[in-house]
Amino acid sequence: MTFHTGDWVPSRRSVIKGVGAAAAVLASPGVLRRAYAQDPIVLLTWETYHDPAWCKEWSDTNGVEVKPVVIGSVDELFSQPFSGAVQPDVMYIETGSLPRFKEAGLIGPIDLAKLPNTKNITSKLDWKKYTNVGGDVVGVPYNWGTQPLMYNADLMKAPDSWAALWDEKYRGKVNIFDDCTICFPMIALSVGAKDPFNLTDADFTACENALRTLRPQIRTIARGFDDAVTIYAAGDAVIGYCQNIAVVTSLQDKDKNFNYALPKEGTPTWIDCTGISKKGNRDIVYKFINDNLSTKWQARFIETSTNNGVLDLSEATAGGVSETTLKRTNIPDSQAGDFWEKLVILQKPEDFERRLQIWNDFKAGTL
Repeated sequence: MTFHTGDWVPSRRSVIKGVGAAAAVLASPGVLRRAYAQDPIVLLTWETYHDPAWCKEWSDTNGVEVKPVVIGSVDELFSQPFSGAVQPDVMYIETGSLPRFKEAGLIGPIDLAKLPNTKNITSKLDWKKYTNVGGDVVGVPYNWGTQPLMYNADLMKAPDSWAALWDEKYRGKVNIFDDCTICFPMIALSVGAKDPFNLTDADFTACENALRTLRPQIRTIARGFDDAVTIYAAGDAVIGYCQNIAVVTSLQDKDKNFNYALPKEGTPTWIDCTGISKKGNRDIVYKFINDNLSTKWQARFIETSTNNGVLDLSEATAGGVSETTLKRTNIPDSQAGDFWEKLVILQKPEDFERRLQIWNDFKAGTL
């Protein structure tokens, strides 16, 4: 079994800074290269979230370079700012980690008056309930999604329980991804924990046992969306915990018959929120975030990536998202009254360090 750790991918673009009144320099006769007067906006973001072409388009329009740095897990997202290699202005953090990031001084309160486009966030998403930490709103949704049970539909019917991951017939053909924050709630749900974010000692013991017996089922652990697609497409996995349904749709694009199901125990669901660092508390950063919440930006994001974004069905349709694309997202299903009852939105865990130690022992095979 091969276990990978997430690795960050820096932007390949560099910024050209002007001096004094110089706003541009000549790269060659007749060609004007853009120089930016302000510091760049550095993002710690996820695959598919900020296409370099979109960032360049925004940069050229607003005169400030946007530098997206792609990360592969929440754990990596937390550690990167402390490494000194990246000094982010903006981070994309799931709701359950917002308290941890705030307590560490990585993000601060957000001035919602500077983000009028929050009006575009679907009313189905009760986001302020999950982004208020200690009386401060410290995150604004950019995207949300379910983390269901994915499977090869050529080989099996839709499983209705997380227990399928432990089925001996799939030994060596199960996949999960390297992210303690996201994976542990699924393990907790699978063992019947009453509250997957407030585990008892007995719950922790059950989770340890579940992870110990799950390890032989797994050949490779994915380090991100693209890695997962490669693993499933190669036939190295036929069932697994899905980090993002974009993994499933990417496989479908490759004519692989994969689908996903929402298990009866509940499906962990994330809301990735924009968090702003102290360095990022600038008007131009707020403008970027606000523009990211525009119908135009969000519709393009949904259409291109098949992520859910934050628009409701009518707004996404009005923005030009095709019916074909919408059917590949959770957006139409989310309109149903009972849809959200099947989901378990990520929240702050009772003891993250304890979870992380168990997770690391699981990966190391020392559990």
